[in-house]
Amino acid sequence: MIYRLVNAERMEHVKELWDYCFEKREEPFFQYYFNEYCGKNNMVIGAFEKVGEEEKLRSMVHVNPYLLRIRGQEQLAPYLVGVATAPEARGQHAFAPLLQTTFDVLRDQGVTFVTLMPIFAGIYLPYEFGYCYYRHEYKLSLQALGEQLGRAERRLQVERVALVQEVLAPIYEQVTAGWNGVPKRTDFQWQKLLAVHNLEHVQCAVVYDDRKPVGYMLYQISNDCFQILELMAGTYEVRMALLRYAAMHQSSAKEVHWLAEPWDKTYLGFKDQSLTGSLQPFMMARCLDARAALGQLAVGADVPEGSVVLLLTDEVIARNNHLLKLAVASGQLHVASTMDDEEVTMNMAAFTQLYFGAFSATELAEAGRIKVKNPAKLAVLDSLFPKCRNYINEYF
Repeated sequence: MIYRLVNAERMEHVKELWDYCFEKREEPFFQYYFNEYCGKNNMVIGAFEKVGEEEKLRSMVHVNPYLLRIRGQEQLAPYLVGVATAPEARGQHAFAPLLQTTFDVLRDQGVTFVTLMPIFAGIYLPYEFGYCYYRHEYKLSLQALGEQLGRAERRLQVERVALVQEVLAPIYEQVTAGWNGVPKRTDFQWQKLLAVHNLEHVQCAVVYDDRKPVGYMLYQISNDCFQILELMAGTYEVRMALLRYAAMHQSSAKEVHWLAEPWDKTYLGFKDQSLTGSLQPFMMARCLDARAALGQLAVGADVPEGSVVLLLTDEVIARNNHLLKLAVASGQLHVASTMDDEEVTMNMAAFTQLYFGAFSATELAEAGRIKVKNPAKLAVLDSLFPKCRNYINEYF
């Protein structure tokens, strides 16, 4: 196999494989993605096989750049999408070296983390990806939703409006300000998002409080389903106003589907406990350079002094194996290679989950995801890596 960045001359190969595996050429997203975005604002890495005088694309991964706010620091954390292998190359282990090449390229560019949304987690677990984002999934009839919500204590104005960045962006920034792992939506990211939403006939409802926009909901109605694509509400009553608005669409749809934040507690008021939904895994992440990630970690002044000897293992990226001593003193984290015996051991999946704040060290130890020789050191890791509220809603 030949592994290379795909240039304009080879982009037709990418289109053919995308058409086979994902959206068809005539669909709006395909047209937008390849006319406006792919190859211009992202990077495609392909595995090519020489067949006679031709090179055939056998496997590919699209590397879409995103800035994520991770523990207060903005980091470039590309989103890996469009991962596909041609049917004639399946079962020939073309994907593993392609992913290794991608990791090498990104690591050399200074990237510390990547994310992806798996169709099947089992493909990525051997490469030490770990789930760092979850969502609370609701699926119920619109009639039942209206019955569970009850009547509003104070009626807020809800209007269906055009998709306008100037209205939506300030709400997004305000609502997500305290959340972790959140993508920074630049003007370009908003334009990309809204362009695709317009092509796919996504609609928008905005809540106003004393004429000020305080929340919004992006939604689609198709196949008798009212699908909430994004709901941003800073308060409980704003959230309820948007959900009541959704419930009023019983003449247009029968069911509502909503992937809420994992900490959502809307169901606490539900009269029918069978409708409370469930926690669902959403997006995975992986660390490409643990030493660099630790160098970027901001330590709060309230983190107590302490140290831990951490053995980090990586079966995919050899340069990412480390035996490190982490020491906190005077509000500073000191990271140094050491020959001391390890006190805690974890692979890159667990380290990524710890760093992202998806789980505490104690939780990972209880789940058997990390090995602990000195249980007292879990407190050091718990204070150094407190749990976070993780949220992401980008799909491409």
